[in-house]
Amino acid sequence: MLVRHFKFHHAMSLVLPLSVYKNMMNRTKVLVDGSPKYKCPECSCVLRDFRGLKVHLQIHNRDREYICSLCKKSFVRQINLDCHIKSVHQKIHNFSCHLCERTFSTVANLREHMNIHIPSKKHVCEVCGQAFVHKGSLNTHKFSHGTPFTCNHCGKNYANPLTFKTHILENHSNLPKYVCDICGKELKTESNLQKHMVVHSNERPFICPICNASYKMKKHLRQHQRQRHENKKVIERAKQLG
Repeated sequence: MLVRHFKFHHAMSLVLPLSVYKNMMNRTKVLVDGSPKYKCPECSCVLRDFRGLKVHLQIHNRDREYICSLCKKSFVRQINLDCHIKSVHQKIHNFSCHLCERTFSTVANLREHMNIHIPSKKHVCEVCGQAFVHKGSLNTHKFSHGTPFTCNHCGKNYANPLTFKTHILENHSNLPKYVCDICGKELKTESNLQKHMVVHSNERPFICPICNASYKMKKHLRQHQRQRHENKKVIERAKQLG
């Protein structure tokens, strides 16, 4: 009763004890699509936050001067009465939802309705409070708050944890290196070791389509084509163009 007295007789203008505020917040809090909202106990209006509810409650404390001649319901403002007559008594709904074709009398009601078509955003950023539908989107968003991964060895900054981990392993790790069992060469990653092993094999998988010369590594094939066939490629293209 004390909470109700403050809400409607003082329009929330007084400084209340913290316990009273908490009690009021708990009584008015509702869940809409999984997100906490605050519902007005006097009407069907639902507010995004408790501060918005406090401002909204003030309209219920003022003198109600505008009365509907059809149902005798009173309103604080003329515009509220007009909206009431159009939506309740005249059934005028000029604002329609493009997703489900439901119609509404005001833009505010349409916007509130559109929330049902938005997937619940359960993953919330602890830095800025922005919410996301998918956890992967939240992880990507976190990179926008700076570069949290700093290398203690060289001072380089990384936003992506995978890139940061790769940097540590390749440049500063004391873990055993990948060693070639043929020549003893040490390499930083397993992929580099696999590329190196081609040197010790007889396979030459990279073949020049012009002269059939074969190479063990793709970069050697490209070097060959630049040095031997660059002009031939230009002539061949000219012939194709006529």
